[in-house]
Amino acid sequence: KDKQVIPGNAEMCSYLNIVGMVGSIDNDLCGTDMTIGADTALHRIVDAMDCLASTAASHNRTFIIEVMGRHCGYLALISAIAGPCDWVFIPEAPPESNWKETIVSKMKRASNSSKRFGLIIIAEGAADCDGNPIKAEQVKTLLSENGMDVRVTVLGHVQRGGQPTAFDRTLGSRLGCEAAKVMLEGINSGIEIDPCIVSLKNNTIVKLPLMEAIKHTLSIKECFKNKDFQKAQELRGSGFSKKVEMSRMLSVLDVRSLPNDSKQLNIGVAFIGAPAPGMNSGIRALVKIAAYHGNIVTVYHEGADGMITENYEVLSPAECELWSMRGGCIVGASRTTINSSNVDAALSSFAKLHLDCLVLFGGFEAVTSSLTLTKRTTIPVYLVPATISNNVPGSDFSIGCDTSLNTIVRSVDCIKQSAASTRKRVFVIDVMGGNCGYLAVLSGLASGADAAYIPEQPVNIDELQCDAYRVMDKIEQGCHRGIIIRNENSSPHYKNDFVTALYAAEGKDKFVTRSSVLGHIQQGFGPSPFDRALAATFACKVYRDIVKRLTKAHFTSEDVVVLGIRGSSTVFTPVLELQMDVPRRVPLDNWWLDLKPLIQTLALPPSTARANSNCTERCPHCDGGNNHQDVE
Repeated sequence: KDKQVIPGNAEMCSYLNIVGMVGSIDNDLCGTDMTIGADTALHRIVDAMDCLASTAASHNRTFIIEVMGRHCGYLALISAIAGPCDWVFIPEAPPESNWKETIVSKMKRASNSSKRFGLIIIAEGAADCDGNPIKAEQVKTLLSENGMDVRVTVLGHVQRGGQPTAFDRTLGSRLGCEAAKVMLEGINSGIEIDPCIVSLKNNTIVKLPLMEAIKHTLSIKECFKNKDFQKAQELRGSGFSKKVEMSRMLSVLDVRSLPNDSKQLNIGVAFIGAPAPGMNSGIRALVKIAAYHGNIVTVYHEGADGMITENYEVLSPAECELWSMRGGCIVGASRTTINSSNVDAALSSFAKLHLDCLVLFGGFEAVTSSLTLTKRTTIPVYLVPATISNNVPGSDFSIGCDTSLNTIVRSVDCIKQSAASTRKRVFVIDVMGGNCGYLAVLSGLASGADAAYIPEQPVNIDELQCDAYRVMDKIEQGCHRGIIIRNENSSPHYKNDFVTALYAAEGKDKFVTRSSVLGHIQQGFGPSPFDRALAATFACKVYRDIVKRLTKAHFTSEDVVVLGIRGSSTVFTPVLELQMDVPRRVPLDNWWLDLKPLIQTLALPPSTARANSNCTERCPHCDGGNNHQDVE
């Protein structure tokens, strides 16, 4: 009343705990790999870039796309890696002083090549070495004066809109959960905690000092003023400078000439297994990076079948220029493996083509093929994980799994809208994955599902009934729909029809139950920005290791390796050292299993959540939730 703080209240509220979560489409905070919103913005940019690339090729035009990023070039850089970009302007890597002459020459070559168009991406904060802004209209004028047909597209605030991607939804849930834990620790201990942020680092949620993160972020502006651009790139993260170099290699148009005393490498490639979005991005990146260094790539059509029938071709950079935006596998993938019956024919083909190494893109079929080659290897063999199931041991992620995950989440969004519109409807949705529950768990978390059933944690009849009772409670308390995600092999007994019938029986007159099998649409669509960038990163890592490994005189089973992301590192693991269950075609360790309990916690009905229990009072198996562990 007197605008004075009562002494008792002052003592009770003597401090304020602060825990931050960073939401920024620019991804411009130091100390975090990704901020909430950046992946969604990338989807908007890459979708627009794909559309513009099509019309640019039809009219032999050059398009300049301006994207957001006033002080950070992340969006522009990843977009350039993900698409057929010829030049990218970002604040952290300004062009050399003669950039005007260089870009005119390069864009003329692009327009006159079989590519027939040019594509330039400019971050809104791009500048030259002296700090002078570089704007889209400025570049357009320069190219137009040199006889080129140029158009400018400023994407603007469309980059902030639209439905969030599966990655951003999952990231937001993980960060929110960790922020709540940190805050509750401070409340329960009664001790003031230092201001901090929770962020994603090396695929792990970590806590960072707030002021330290802000200090490092602000220091990048000082780097710009001091023209210390290398330091600015280092502050953006260890991989930022490598991505800058990668974007330059991916813009090559022709195979470069080698010195007379240098041997041209011939890299063999085959796709073994089911098609996965991003495979085309991987072969395109490998072809372009090899061409940048004067080497060639020979690709087998139809995977191992092409080795046997000698169906192959040497790909040129121009030929696969637009492949990054196309889903599936253009050269053909086959589930035929390299085995004891055809390995001699495969080795004969390698020798006939004088291959220096072999790169296999694929899932578990590629793993078994690599195991066969360990016994007869004559050249280095690289396995690049590419499967929507994300079941390749030795890597946290596979090319294609992010695209498939987004396809599932978009489909579930449509089903949720139908379920909510018709009131009190529960859907049991069957997703792919084989014996790996990655897609079920991540799509369940991203789509707000009530439960996810996976092979790694078999469900029993009591648990199915518990979940049905929880859904019933939610609907009685005002929720208009229920979503259950089920992996296709989650149980040999409780299949989709059984689970649907059980929910219908328990729901009685409370809700109506329907089932939906998503099927092969999960293998479709053009690859997501994440899968395109991952494929390019894998291709770059493989090429660098090829150059190092070929200095050896002899090759052993240790030179048959799988490339994978493990935490903060991209590592090569000998295939014979992989920890896996070969009959079930799955790795033995899965980082994403730790996310499954979060699905149930976030799906709890309000009354059950307030009671700090995992189950509902009506559940006969849990004594009203008393036999379940408390929700953390």
